[in-house]
Amino acid sequence: MSYISSLRAKIGHQKFIHPAARILIENDQGEFLFIERADNGYLGIPAGGLEENETIEQCIRREVKEETNLEIISLELIGISSHPQREYVSYLNGDQIQYFTLEFYANHFQGKLQADQQEVKKALFLAESKAQLLPENERHAFRSLEYFRKNKRPLLE
Repeated sequence: MSYISSLRAKIGHQKFIHPAARILIENDQGEFLFIERADNGYLGIPAGGLEENETIEQCIRREVKEETNLEIISLELIGISSHPQREYVSYLNGDQIQYFTLEFYANHFQGKLQADQQEVKKALFLAESKAQLLPENERHAFRSLEYFRKNKRPLLE
């Protein structure tokens, strides 16, 4: 049983605060990795919640590998997204979560891009302009990247 499943068994659909990570992965052509989620068909970026006994770095590396089959060689922290309204998610099954999300960036990776077909239907590199199709919380990573590139430090919001 996963960490989230064990919590849900105790608290039901009640909202709780959960640490998570998301990542912008950019290829040499300046395109970013987007995923098509299997649960709702929406466009997203690789992300996921922290599991028991792992670091946040292990979390994002695991999520990227699980969802896209890519292995991150190096990554950089570009922001922290913790705004209660932006990071609140109500899932189709009624579960509620307020995420506390560390946002990362990578442009060094290896492996053959392949969606896992369980969580992710498709994984593909697209122009940054496609970010407008993301949910607000995931679009925030692009704002963090812009801030990081300009100020050389993570955006804390």
